[in-house]
Amino acid sequence: MAFAIPLALSGGSMFKDLFIWWEEDILLKGALEGVKDMIEITKEMFDFATASFFGEVEVKHDIYEMDKSVNVLEVEIRKKVYEHLSMNPKQDITSSLVLTTIVIDIERIGDYSKNIYELSLIYTPESGTRCYEEAKRLSQHVNAFLSQIGKAVENGDVESARKLMEEKNWICKKCEGIIKEIVIDEAIKVRAAVVYSLMFRYLKRASAHIGNIASSIVNPFYRIGFKPE
Repeated sequence: MAFAIPLALSGGSMFKDLFIWWEEDILLKGALEGVKDMIEITKEMFDFATASFFGEVEVKHDIYEMDKSVNVLEVEIRKKVYEHLSMNPKQDITSSLVLTTIVIDIERIGDYSKNIYELSLIYTPESGTRCYEEAKRLSQHVNAFLSQIGKAVENGDVESARKLMEEKNWICKKCEGIIKEIVIDEAIKVRAAVVYSLMFRYLKRASAHIGNIASSIVNPFYRIGFKPE
């Protein structure tokens, strides 16, 4: 399945960005399929990590082996892009730069998924508390974002990507607000405060990286990771 990658060489608006389908170039097509695989594995990692944290694991996975698979794909994608540009140095530069940029964000989401899983190894959260319910709710949002970003990248869907950027801002602000509440809450136990502060931090960062990927669809290359102009 091919992906649509924006060719935003100039500073034009998102509505003027052009999209091209890579069906003929074997290297780029392989790189794009690798991006799809990275997103799918990363989503599985996040699913498993959050299920582990909330004590809802149905199928056991080796998250570290999954992480290795993501890393291998990242290297393979960079290699394919490099080989493509070596043979076609004047073609598709922006699309190639976008690919090598978003794989970093995908890999980082996998890292934060590992961090969440590692929290589950040292702490069993108490259900019914406000922190528990908020963490679970926000985890479900980030999970949905991962599904949506995969489709948005695959289809070059600017509107969906823009919506994800907006929702990412909400998630980040919500997580930051809860962390501040935890810090000033004298009733919360120290261990719970530390774990949940980390949990909300990881959710915030994972959401931010999803927003960066979405911005690669909406923005010209030099504004990836920033608000649309």
